[in-house]
Amino acid sequence: MWPRSFLALLLLFLLLAGGCSRVPKIIVLEDPLTAAEHVELGVAYERKGELDLARREYERALRKDGKLFRARVNLGNIFLAKKEYGKAREEYLLALELRPGDAEATNNLSWAAIFSGEGIDEALTRMESVVSGPGGRRPALLDTLGVLRMRANRPGEAEEAFALAETLCRPAGVPSREGVNGGPPCPEEVLREIEDHRRELRSRFP
Repeated sequence: MWPRSFLALLLLFLLLAGGCSRVPKIIVLEDPLTAAEHVELGVAYERKGELDLARREYERALRKDGKLFRARVNLGNIFLAKKEYGKAREEYLLALELRPGDAEATNNLSWAAIFSGEGIDEALTRMESVVSGPGGRRPALLDTLGVLRMRANRPGEAEEAFALAETLCRPAGVPSREGVNGGPPCPEEVLREIEDHRRELRSRFP
């Protein structure tokens, strides 16, 4: 059995050794940005093509406010751009829980389905509802609807959607660069996509 004096010296040594060791200090930094400010920063990164940094900011925004619709949609857009279609779909569905029937989230969900080839029927049902609702007769939305119908092997209905989309972009008797009823012109890229999709439809279903 160890003498008490030895045990006392051993204990003192351990205490002194522990006191001399460096203990790391944990510093907690408070995030000064609001959820909306994180979204704004994410948009700035996204415009510069820095998708990973944009994703980080959208995720930080959602940690602060899990019900922030814009952060959900934008995060879905990042996943869509990175071809992570399953994750994009999850974010768009969460966004649609916050705003059921939202045109933008529904449209982007549809493209996740188109690119992945999964969930076409569900996306088509949602898109049909959006297009038939108030403000749904927009060229870009009708173009998406046409692509969904084409993927669902409904060529006649797809052509109807494309034709209406192009008519809204270029109504009869109005130069192609002028808008409908004096409104803003149909964006060139939208008109080009409609034309490309009509050609794709005709090659698939001659």
